[in-house]
Amino acid sequence: MENKIKCAVTGKNIFEIGNGQSETYYKNVEIKRSIYKQISELSDSGITDFMCNAEYGFPLWACEIIIKLREIHKRQSLSLLRLHIVKPHEEQGHDWSDEVHERFCAIHEKSDKVSLLYRHFREDCYKNSERIMIDNCDILLTDDENTFAAQYAELHGKKFIICKNSLSGNPLSQSGSNKAL
Repeated sequence: MENKIKCAVTGKNIFEIGNGQSETYYKNVEIKRSIYKQISELSDSGITDFMCNAEYGFPLWACEIIIKLREIHKRQSLSLLRLHIVKPHEEQGHDWSDEVHERFCAIHEKSDKVSLLYRHFREDCYKNSERIMIDNCDILLTDDENTFAAQYAELHGKKFIICKNSLSGNPLSQSGSNKAL
């Protein structure tokens, strides 16, 4: 039986990224390119299982990229990528724009599994979703080493990768030392 390597994906939401809320802003486009490159490299290295909470920003973009790569892999008869959503609360995404909410729902429909943690928002629901993903992964892909997720992963001996901005070569986060691979 094949031992699957699982990757958890966490990151900043669109409001924390700091590039404004426009996805077409050039820095956000570069973040998406960096996510695509990193997830492609991970899948090329044999990682086929991804877990994410699909929060609007880095995580949602990563989910869309995983689904896109899964379609490419299917056409090329490569190993299929699997996406498991760990949804922090049932109301997640209800206050987003209609367009973003539709994308969020499409991701859920195309994912292989959706696990719901709580019916209603709780202060700790996002941290708990990150804990669950990290506890059940081998590697973490994130955009900032100074987050709860990165620190939790390090504390529990999990390898983590800081996704870099493809233009500057700098981590997407501007703080902390560079632990990017």
